[in-house]
Amino acid sequence: MRKLIGYCLVILFVEPIYTKAQENLKFDDNFNLWNVRAGQQATVFAAKAYVRKQPNLKAAMVDSLSVGNVVTITSPPFKGNTIKNFYAPWHEITYTKDGIKKTGFIWLGLLALGKQSASDGSQYIYGFERLTEISDEQNHFSTGVKILDANGDFLAEHTYPFTYSGQTFAQSKLLPAMGLQNVKQILRMEFLGEACGIPSEYYYMAWTGKQLIDLPSRYSVADAGIYYYDEKMLFPSEHGKNNQTIYKYIEEGEALDENAKNPNFKITKKQEEFQWRGTSFQKVPTSN
Repeated sequence: MRKLIGYCLVILFVEPIYTKAQENLKFDDNFNLWNVRAGQQATVFAAKAYVRKQPNLKAAMVDSLSVGNVVTITSPPFKGNTIKNFYAPWHEITYTKDGIKKTGFIWLGLLALGKQSASDGSQYIYGFERLTEISDEQNHFSTGVKILDANGDFLAEHTYPFTYSGQTFAQSKLLPAMGLQNVKQILRMEFLGEACGIPSEYYYMAWTGKQLIDLPSRYSVADAGIYYYDEKMLFPSEHGKNNQTIYKYIEEGEALDENAKNPNFKITKKQEEFQWRGTSFQKVPTSN
């Protein structure tokens, strides 16, 4: 929509958020998708995360933590390492294990990007498994979602591909079933772009109580005063049409006079439909 134009920030004199170093992706030590700061809590995403005596891979391992364990960040970032094909910094942490408060260092990539807790005490935790190279300009993250019950026991997990495009912030929201049959809750994961030409992407995953299932995703992108593309989705509880259809509304605008102070846009709109079948969805073919 047109209001997206006003949100597009041109960043001219700041250090890049990430760089492509040979065949690996390098997140900035201070500004990255985790955006953790000293004093904040974070959740372990990896099945087993090693805690080390010093912030490097050569340091002795002093402990290990499991998915769902909570730690407190106690330091600014330290120079990092490349693990799982991407570079991220180290942080000093404190945590409690077996009733004892402990201290050590952990590689940021082992921590979750975010976590949501349901009313029954279960936890939805998401983060990066590893980076797989697609081309010189695209980086495909195997992104995982893990669910733990109220006791911290593992329930389910699922992965999906996320093509990293320079997004600078990640956040999430836990939604109700939104009218979809056989669904308990929906986790929406957001990878947000804060600069012109960098898309904000939204991934949805449904939990049926037995398995995690991908739902249609959406994204928005804008280049101030020149172009915008925006997708919005409506679930059954939102559109109220008493069916199991997910509607995606797409609006695209291209400036007719780019140099004008308030340019006019050529706007095109279209709609896509996805039918929910209880354990999967299928895109409904459009008629010509």
